Amino acid sequence: MITTIKVGSGILDGGGDINYSVLRGVARVISELREEKFIVVSSGALLMGLLKIGLNFVPKNIKKRQAICAIGQPELIRKWNEVFSEYNLLASQVLITHEDIGLPKRAKNIEDTIFQIFDIGAVPIINENDTVSTEEIRFGDNDFLSAYVSVLVGAKRLIIITDIDGVLDNEGNLIKEVSPDNINNVLGKIGKTQIKKRVSSGGIVSKLTASKIASEFGVECFIINGRKIGCLRKIFDGENPGTKVLPMKKYTRRETWMLNVMKGKGRIFIDKGAYDAVKNGKSLLPAGIKDVSGNFSVGDIVEVYFEDEILGKGITNYSSQEITLIKGKRTDQIEKILPYKRADEVIHRDNFVEIE
Repeated sequence: MITTIKVGSGILDGGGDINYSVLRGVARVISELREEKFIVVSSGALLMGLLKIGLNFVPKNIKKRQAICAIGQPELIRKWNEVFSEYNLLASQVLITHEDIGLPKRAKNIEDTIFQIFDIGAVPIINENDTVSTEEIRFGDNDFLSAYVSVLVGAKRLIIITDIDGVLDNEGNLIKEVSPDNINNVLGKIGKTQIKKRVSSGGIVSKLTASKIASEFGVECFIINGRKIGCLRKIFDGENPGTKVLPMKKYTRRETWMLNVMKGKGRIFIDKGAYDAVKNGKSLLPAGIKDVSGNFSVGDIVEVYFEDEILGKGITNYSSQEITLIKGKRTDQIEKILPYKRADEVIHRDNFVEIE
């Protein structure tokens, strides 16, 4: 049974040093539950880099931030190793980018490596590879990284540690339980409890959205206060010490990857007839395509639009250049235009996931 624990920069910031009590709280639970397998998704490279060079603000320049992260990441993993050794635990470092986890072959390599780390008896400490990730290929926040990793390895639960008790409503009351179908309603009711932190990129909206992604693959999610002693352990004793997002297996892993992880390389714009056909479970044919944008190849993920609304994502059988030539044409005309026919469909119904 696998549990992912996500620890963000905000709660790791102890002022002049890392917050050792949070690290020890995580290590203590892992050491007590040796029969479980744990993954720790830990932010903090930027924080540790700032502390190391004595800078009290975050530079706006992304290259400068990447350099600071390069300084801070070794410090971050050293802190985890230092604390883990107190509990006779072995830490390992795994650095990944959105591009790594978005490509099936690379994602499989990451999955295999994590399970080999488990076999050795170590705990994977995962962070985004900030030194090579640009704004265009970032996860956006480690909340999402923790969700994607949980789906990738088939984790049973995801625990997001923050510095508030969970999801609070407008009156400051704790919302104990949320279903994935109700998350959008909850997002409209939550209070503005986030305090601006120097290194924190997420917030409660990010945590809830990430939990929704994981829960739709059947992962049980918790958002808890990591500053409260014993809060983490209570989950393994069957209690809910914060906000629980109920699991609801809605998508297969492949569908989850297509919708949430793999970025669309381009867009296909369809007419009303194609829209009705796709909504009724039919494949997308070239006749229903009005336009195409972006530069993509066969096998890439593309977004399908009707008017100004995104309908879903799919794997294309034709490149953007080929679709430009065959859009609006009947399937029996494809071979005369290209001159070959790879498939009747631009996107087969089995390779399309509708965004609800």
